[in-house]
Parts: sequence; C-alpha cells; structure tokens
Amino acid sequence: MIYKKVPGKEPEEIHSKGEQAEELVNSLSKNAYLKHWCYPNPIDIDGDKKEICDLLILFFDTAIIISVKNYDLKGNYERFKKKVIEKSSKQLFGAERKLFKSNRPVKISHSEKGEEIFNPDDYKNIFRITVSAGEDFENYEFIDNKEGKGSVTIFNKETFEIIIQELDTIKDLIEYLKSREDLLLKNLGNKCNCTEKDLLAQFLMNKREFSNELIADFENETESLKTKWDSYIQSKSVFIKKLEDEKSYFIDELIKNDVLKLPNGELLAKELMTLSRFERRIIAQNLFEIVEKNEDKADFLARRFLKYNGIGFLFIYYPIEKTQEEIDFILQKAQELYAYYHNSNKVVLLAASKGLKQWKFGLFQATELNEQIENYLQELAKTFGWFQNEKRTERIIKEYPDE
Repeated sequence: MIYKKVPGKEPEEIHSKGEQAEELVNSLSKNAYLKHWCYPNPIDIDGDKKEICDLLILFFDTAIIISVKNYDLKGNYERFKKKVIEKSSKQLFGAERKLFKSNRPVKISHSEKGEEIFNPDDYKNIFRITVSAGEDFENYEFIDNKEGKGSVTIFNKETFEIIIQELDTIKDLIEYLKSREDLLLKNLGNKCNCTEKDLLAQFLMNKREFSNELIADFENETESLKTKWDSYIQSKSVFIKKLEDEKSYFIDELIKNDVLKLPNGELLAKELMTLSRFERRIIAQNLFEIVEKNEDKADFLARRFLKYNGIGFLFIYYPIEKTQEEIDFILQKAQELYAYYHNSNKVVLLAASKGLKQWKFGLFQATELNEQIENYLQELAKTFGWFQNEKRTERIIKEYPDE
C-alpha cells in the first residue's frame, strides 16, 4: 500500500522519586525512537496487579528491563550499594522471572496499543539496566554479575542521558550494551580507571567496538582513556558527523508522525527503526539527493535503489504533473518490479515530489511468483522502459567525515 503525506516540549525536569521512570521515558521517546515500544511502569494486570519494573522496552527480539533508583551516596558507598545496586538487581531479576518464567500468560498494557499478552518466546536478547537517578558519581561497579542469573548494567543518570543522546536508535543502543557487557564480564574484578563516557568515546571512535588492547589490559588501557570523552566532543569530525546526521531525523519524524498512525504501519516502522543513525542518514540522503537532482525536470520520474541487510530501499522522485492515481499505480508496481528484478523479499519505498512538498512511502513484501505473474512483470518493465540499462554506482560515505 502507498501512503501520502502533505506536511503542513521538551520534557520538563522532574525531581520526585516516583516520576523518575516517566522522565526517562520522555527522554527516550522525545527523539521518536522508542515510545511505541516503551511500557512505563507496566502492571501485571491479571496477576498480582503489581508494577513489574519502572520501564520495559520491547522491540523485535530484544527486551530491555529498567529499574530507576533515586538515592544519594551521602559518603557511604556500602549503604548506596545495598539501597541501589543490590535492591535494583533483585527487582530486575524478579521482573525477568515474572515475564519469562511465569506458569501463566502475563498481560501488560500500553498507552497507545492497549492490553496485550507478553510472549517470552519473542525475545532472544534480554538486557537489565539500573539507572541511579540520585547523586551523580562514578566510583561504582559498572556491572553487577550474578552467577547463574546474568548481569545488570549500571548507569548513573548523567551517563544514561548521554548514552541515549549519542546512541539514539535502538540498533546503536543494543550494539553498545552488548559490547559493554562483553568487555566488563571479561574484566570482572579489574578496576576501571576512566569514566563510562570515556569508554563510550573509545567505542564510538573504534568502529563501534572495544579494542583488543582494552579487553586484554583493562586497567592500564582505561588509565590511558582518561579525557577521551572530552577529546571526542571537541573533535571537528564529530561536529561534522552531527551536522550530517541532521538529515537522518527525517526518518524519525516520518515514523513518529505518519507511519505509526496508519493501519499496519508498525510493519514499516519496525523496518525503519532497525536502522542505525548512520544508516538512517544514508537513507534520507538518498531521498534528498534524488529530489534535488531531478526537481527541475518537468514530468520526469527518477529511480534509485539500494539493498541493505537483504532489504531493498527504493527511492523515487515523481512529477506533480501526473494524477495521484497514475503516481500511486507506478509506485506500487515499482515496488513489485524491484523486488522481482533484484531478488528482494521486502522493499521499502520512499518517494517524494519537488521540494519535498509531498511524499509517499510503503512496504512491499514479496509473495511466491508463478509463470503468469513473472511474464506480467517482465512485460510491465518493458512498457515502463525499466531495467534495460541500469547504471551501478558505488560510493564511500564515512560516519565520521575527515576533518
């Protein structure tokens, strides 16, 4: 199906303990990246009717269970450890037990989607996160590992906010959580001599992975990473990267304002949401480029296609001179044709007119073809004059452009 779009507060700071989870949900969802998959303070509706956790995030095959604690250090780390880390870990493992090991279906509710049954078989990756929303300090263990149960990621509030600002897509966030957990589990008992922000900077500037040197010699390497975050945020290439990333938020706004509001829109939203920030930039840039390149040509239709992770992305500039019926027919058939000629089971369509005054989008999922349909598609391609002399172009686009 083709959809048409003609385009025509910041959350307030909250300090009370009971509203910390709500504040974090606002922070997460304000960039259009998790609200639809966020369950703040989920209740076990058909069970004990108690709150399961402070925030539950469910996306594709990943479940993130979050506990928020608002307790100040007050110079007593042992008390802090008991009140925050130990208490939170116990609650997180309890929440996981209720969700994944109950002998009955667990029903939860979402503010937009209503009540639904939690299906534990849907989620292969589970992350448990404690956010200490009280006094900010970093002289604590970054991970709480419980043998036979798993580990809990620990952030203070400042670090958590920085992480969701820098890793503001679900793919980027999960990649970091996985790599961070692996790094820290291999170095249990070893002292980290830098801040979490320094670790994040090393991860971001090292092709989204921690170096082998860091894994093998954790204490000495983290000593050398001190001030890495300061260097990162002052880097000109990072500044340019953030400017380039502005293009990518077109995808976020499309998801939030248009796609999710449509019947079955969640299918397309999920495909777009699985893209990292850099991948969203590339997708948006392709759409902007095809419009800018062709918008001075009257009654002209241009196409561009790329394939990523087995999914086809089809970009089309369409002329406003044609009727909406003509355009919708061409766009629908274009998805079918590109799926066929480029062997793509799924094709995401992003199409726009002059000046992006109007745009259309869709998701095509291929079905099994027979000889009659194949003949039809081949004849249609000849009628359109497509796939006769396709031009292939390769480009190198860096996430962090050279200074």
